[in-house]
Amino acid sequence: MVLQRGDTLRGEVENDFWEEPPVTVRFRTTAAAPLATYSGEFIESLYLTSGRLLRRETLPLDRAAETKVDLLSYSVVRRQQPESVLADVLLLGPASLRSLTLNGTRHFFVQRAGQPYLELAARNYLVNKDGATRIADGNDFKSQLLRYFGDCEAVTHRLAKTDFTAQSLTGLVQAYNLHCSEARQAGREIAVRGKAPQPPVAVQLGVLAGLRFNSLRFDGQGQTNAVLDNANPDAQFHPQLGLYADVVNGRRRLALHSAVMVSRFGQRQPVAIAANNLTGTYEWHGTLVAMQVGLRGFLPVGSQVRLLAGVGYEFNSFWDGFSALSLGADQAGFIYEFHSTGLPYLEAGLSRQRFAFTLLGRIYQDDTFALAYRAPSGFLQTTYAYTPWSLSAMLSYRFNADPGAQR
Repeated sequence: MVLQRGDTLRGEVENDFWEEPPVTVRFRTTAAAPLATYSGEFIESLYLTSGRLLRRETLPLDRAAETKVDLLSYSVVRRQQPESVLADVLLLGPASLRSLTLNGTRHFFVQRAGQPYLELAARNYLVNKDGATRIADGNDFKSQLLRYFGDCEAVTHRLAKTDFTAQSLTGLVQAYNLHCSEARQAGREIAVRGKAPQPPVAVQLGVLAGLRFNSLRFDGQGQTNAVLDNANPDAQFHPQLGLYADVVNGRRRLALHSAVMVSRFGQRQPVAIAANNLTGTYEWHGTLVAMQVGLRGFLPVGSQVRLLAGVGYEFNSFWDGFSALSLGADQAGFIYEFHSTGLPYLEAGLSRQRFAFTLLGRIYQDDTFALAYRAPSGFLQTTYAYTPWSLSAMLSYRFNADPGAQR
């Protein structure tokens, strides 16, 4: 990597699968060295071991060229301005070729000796036809190339079969270098070794294992006959297992997270109580299935470790639930489940290679229940309030390899 001030740096560049010019480059001199971040504006050139070469060039750039449907207009708009950008070098020779992707639109730049750059840009526009709005192709790259290379028969001969791709345009420019340039010599193609650039997103699948703690402490609200005051029908750690799927963006900084987890809740053994000259027990237990949908963010803090933070929503389903209070001759259920609120869950943790450790917490909806029973003093009824919350500590393992882990 060469900076604009002339410094040449050699080391490891974190692979972000850049499709567009990198805004920042995360770099370290060795695998164990601290991570440094450089703004793309101060980078003169960047050469990767894959063979990819990016150089800062002042190019005639038309940012009005669009291919995204929501940005199209009803006419072909051209607003070309010279800009200094990091562009991919595809071919160096008497005639050269560079490429650039901006906002999802591909641009190519051709230059022959002694001539200015020629920009070729994909572009679409909207037309009204037969009462419907349609998308039309406004890419006139073949006519532009015909005017630019019109004096070279080798180029014009193959122009009709040339596609708007890096490989096809490289072949066309090489035809000029071989047959029409003064040197009559092929240019140097900058070949990227290995596979093509990774897709903009990756799906990561894995398994989860850990512990979940639920708390539902009852508040008798000062009532003298509240036999369950300060009782907590759970307050235990339960093993929790699950599966997760993350859709991660190309920079490996954000992920759409989803997970399904199963655990027990409550206490399987009856809990003894004694109040108002009565003795009895209560119990509450069952199986909890939790489904999570949320967003995760990752921040590198070293050569291998990343901070993880997330937010999302958890949907709960309670299976084979059992709730019973036995007090004297009376027996009745009291609670069955805790209800979601608009509040999200929050999670934080660390990830390293295929493993991640996270802590996740959530507060649920406030709730109340009424309890009626017979005591020696007569028939009594009390009301309890409680605010459920949960905390999970989970270790995850990713099944599939992440190509972004390689630099």
